Amino acid sequence: CAKCSKSFSRKPYLKKHLHTHGGSRFPCDTCSKVFSTKSSLKKHLLIHEGIRFPCEKCSKSFSTKDNLKNHLFTHEGVRFPCDKCSKSYSYKENLNKHLLTHEGISFSCGRCSKSFMRKDSLKRHLLSHEGISYPCNRCSKSFCEKWVLKTHLLT
Repeated sequence: CAKCSKSFSRKPYLKKHLHTHGGSRFPCDTCSKVFSTKSSLKKHLLIHEGIRFPCEKCSKSFSTKDNLKNHLFTHEGVRFPCDKCSKSYSYKENLNKHLLTHEGISFSCGRCSKSFMRKDSLKRHLLSHEGISYPCNRCSKSFCEKWVLKTHLLT
């Protein structure tokens, strides 16, 4: 992306991302997360409403039908193999993320030795050095981002 330097493995992902830099904004009243399209906001709201789509083959459930459909591939044995090494993945998006490792793209943390393939992953990691945390009042876990805690509380 020319505006924020985020990298995407496929052109459709970049096109979808570009909407976040302009146009209408649709904020979630529950967690303040902002979406570029009304349909994205509607899909997100299902998380807060607790609506789940259960898998009939195992005990997992998902917040969207699309996530359930993607999960069903794991039961069908469909794999997405890497053509550069012996690894394979149940989800195509995981393969796409993995392919970046072969391109040598990485973002390093200046405070510790960790490195990440995606800039947004590094940004999320940097929060762990800030000392900001959102503890769960039900268990001993603590989160660097408020929306992650809210998602955790729904599970």
